[in-house]
Amino acid sequence: NHSNYPTKMCQNGKSTEIDQEKTAHRHSASHKSQVTTMAKRAATLLLILWLFCSPPTVLCFAPTNEGWRINRRKFYKAGRSMALGDFTVELIKPLGIVLQERDAGDVGVQVASLAEGGAAEKSRDISPGDLLLKIGDKDVSKSDFDSVMDILLEAPADTALQLTLSDGLGRMDIAPNLARQLTPEDAILADQVVRAAVREIRRSKTSRANLGELLRVEIVIGAGVRENGRCMVRFFAIFSTDTVTTFSCSISATGVTQKDGTIDIIALSCAKDEGWGQTIDIIREVTD
Repeated sequence: NHSNYPTKMCQNGKSTEIDQEKTAHRHSASHKSQVTTMAKRAATLLLILWLFCSPPTVLCFAPTNEGWRINRRKFYKAGRSMALGDFTVELIKPLGIVLQERDAGDVGVQVASLAEGGAAEKSRDISPGDLLLKIGDKDVSKSDFDSVMDILLEAPADTALQLTLSDGLGRMDIAPNLARQLTPEDAILADQVVRAAVREIRRSKTSRANLGELLRVEIVIGAGVRENGRCMVRFFAIFSTDTVTTFSCSISATGVTQKDGTIDIIALSCAKDEGWGQTIDIIREVTD
C-alpha cells in the first residue's frame, strides 16, 4: 500500500504522486537482496549439516548417495556409488591386511590390523577400523568373513586388486554455533582434516596402546582456517580398550593441504575427557 507516500508540486500548482512504481521497485530490490543473503546463509548451513551431521538430522536436505572420498589419499567429489568417508585403493597380493567380522549386530568385515611392512601399511591409505565394502566390482559390505576370504583367495596374485573401503564415520555431528560460522569451503576442509586425524590415530601404535580403538567421532566442536591454509579442528571421539566399556577423548589436530590435494596432519594430540590429566601427543608439530 503506497497511498501514504509524500507528493511533490508541479509548477502549475497541481500535485502529482511520487513515482510509486520506481519506489516500489527499490523496495522490491532491497527485499530480494535480503532474501538472497538469507538463502546463501541457509545453503551454507545445509552444506555443513550434510558434511557433519548424522543422516536422520539431514535426511530431508542431503542426497544420501553422493559425498567426498579419497582416491589414493586425494579428496574429490564422488560418484553415486560412493559416500562420505568411502575411498578406493589398489594393492597387489599379499595385501598385508588382517580382517575380522564386525561387532555383533553389524554385518560385513573390517580391518583389524595391518601387517608391518605390508602393502596396505605402505600405501598409507588403509587403517584399522576401516570397513571393507567392495572387492573389485563385488559388493561385500554385507558378506560374512568366510565369503570375503574366498573372494580374496581367488583373486590373482600378479594383478592389482581394487578395494573399496569406508572409514565408518559417516556424517559427523557439529556444534550448532560452529556450523553457523564456517563457510562451505572451510566446512569441507574441516571434514577432511577430522577424517585424516582419525586415520592417523587408528594407525598410531602409541594411541592404540594408551587409548585403545577409536570407535567413532562424537561431535566436532571447533574448526578454523588460517591465512596460511592450516586448518585446526577440535572434536570428541569415543574410544574403547575392550569393545565393552567406552570413554570420550578430546582431540586437537592441525592439517595442511598439499599440492597434490592430500591432507597431512602436522599436529595431533588426545586428552581423555574424564579428569585424566594427561595429554598424548600423537604427532608433534616441528617448529623452526
